[in-house]
Amino acid sequence: MSVLRAVYKDEKGATYSCPVEMRDGEWAIVTSDGPTMPIPLHFDDDVAGCLTFVEYREVEDSRLHIEPKQPGQSSLGQLQAAAAKVEAQARADRLQARQQTMQTLNEPNVRQIQQAREYAAEVLAARKPRGKGAAFVIKNGNGD
Repeated sequence: MSVLRAVYKDEKGATYSCPVEMRDGEWAIVTSDGPTMPIPLHFDDDVAGCLTFVEYREVEDSRLHIEPKQPGQSSLGQLQAAAAKVEAQARADRLQARQQTMQTLNEPNVRQIQQAREYAAEVLAARKPRGKGAAFVIKNGNGD
């Protein structure tokens, strides 16, 4: 089941959204202060300040849904089965994110390798003597 949300943007470009519902034959946004009808172009939020309407977005409702009770099945059993399904999905999502992170960490970083090679070449060049003569110049004691 999908839910319609109104998306607002602040002056910094951050986006905020709130649910949209049909109330008394008119569309309204549902805020912490209650429904607001009609949906305004500009919305003053307590925390974010002045927000400007951007678009409507349809998102999947992430709330826990329970199908109508089947004969012989308890409501508690339905709740437990639904919670187990949500937990299993969350666990699978976390495992996938962890595997993707590990794969990213194990890939060689070409830019870092190139920087390390360049630095090593600079150090090596600095250590080599520049001329073909002796590395040390010995002066006699009389100032010559």
